Amino acid sequence: MASYKGTALRYDLKELAIESPMDSVPFVADQILPPIQVRETAGTIPVLSTSAGMKQLNIKRQKRGSFERGSWVWGSDSYTTSEYGYEEPIDNVEALENSDIFDEEVISTKIAINQIKLAREKRVADAVMNTTTFTAAADKVDITHEWDDATNCTPWANIEAAYQKLFAKIGFAKTQCDLILPDYAVKYVMRSDEINDNSKYTINLERMGQDAMVEYLVAYFGINSIKVVSSFDDSNGLGVEDASFAKLWNEDTGMLCKISDGSNSWKMPGLGRQPVYSKFATDFRVESYDEEQTDSRIVRAREYRGEYINSTFGVMLNNLKS
Repeated sequence: MASYKGTALRYDLKELAIESPMDSVPFVADQILPPIQVRETAGTIPVLSTSAGMKQLNIKRQKRGSFERGSWVWGSDSYTTSEYGYEEPIDNVEALENSDIFDEEVISTKIAINQIKLAREKRVADAVMNTTTFTAAADKVDITHEWDDATNCTPWANIEAAYQKLFAKIGFAKTQCDLILPDYAVKYVMRSDEINDNSKYTINLERMGQDAMVEYLVAYFGINSIKVVSSFDDSNGLGVEDASFAKLWNEDTGMLCKISDGSNSWKMPGLGRQPVYSKFATDFRVESYDEEQTDSRIVRAREYRGEYINSTFGVMLNNLKS
C-alpha cells in the first residue's frame, strides 16, 4: 500500500479537504454589467440621446410653411479593454506525491479561475459604486436616516426620490428599473418599522429567507428586480494563509438603475456593459505550460475586457449604513 509522509493512504478516503469558500462566492458582475463582444480592444460607441424623438412640439404645418425638423445629432462615447491574468504554479514532484490523493492541476485551475472572477467582480463594483462618476445632484440621493435605523428610516421614500431623478434622465417606468443593494441593506430594511407596519398581520417577516425578502421588496418598491451584492474576498496578500474576509461591494451604497438586457448590441440602453475582446476569448481562457527551470507546470487564466458605465442610467443611494 502506498504511503504519504509515513502514513498509509486510505484509498476509500481520497478527497482533498478544501477549507476555502471559493465555491460559495455569489458573483454578480456579469448580471449588473452584462458582457458584450467587441472586435477591437478600444473603440467608439455611437450614442442616440435619450431626448431623441421625445420632444413636445407643435407639428402642425402652417400655410406656406414647412414641417418641424429635428436638430439632434449623434453623440459618441468610448470603451477600452485590458488584459488580466493569474498564474498558479504546480511543482511536478509535489503533484506526483499528491496524485494518489487529488489532482493538483484541477485544484490549481479552480484557484486561477476564481482569482480572475474575484478581480472582475472588484473592478465592476468599483466602476458601478463610484462616487466620482455619480457626483452630480441628478445622479445621487443622500439618505438622511440610514436603513439600519429601524425607527426612522424611510426606504420607500428614498427609492421614490431616486426614481424621480432617474425618470427625469431616462423616462423609463419604475417597473423597468432595477435596484442594486448589499445584502446588509436587505436584511436591515426588512426589520424597519416602515416595512413591519406595512405588512403587519399579513406576512411573517421573521421566517422569511433572503429570496422571499427580495421578492417582497421588489413588489413593495414597485420595481423590476433587486440585484443583491454579497460577494467577498480575502484582504490579506499572497503568501498569508490565514484569511481576513470582507465584503467586496461597498455596504454603504446602492443604485437604482436600468440594467441592460444583455443582448450583444450597444443599442439597448442600460447602466453599463463589460466589453469583451472577442478575438482573444468570449469570456476567459485557461492555459498551461511547462517551466523547465523550476520543474513546474503553470496553469494560467486570462481575460481581456473592460468596464463601461453610462451614469445617465443610474442614481446612487448614499448612506445606507450608519
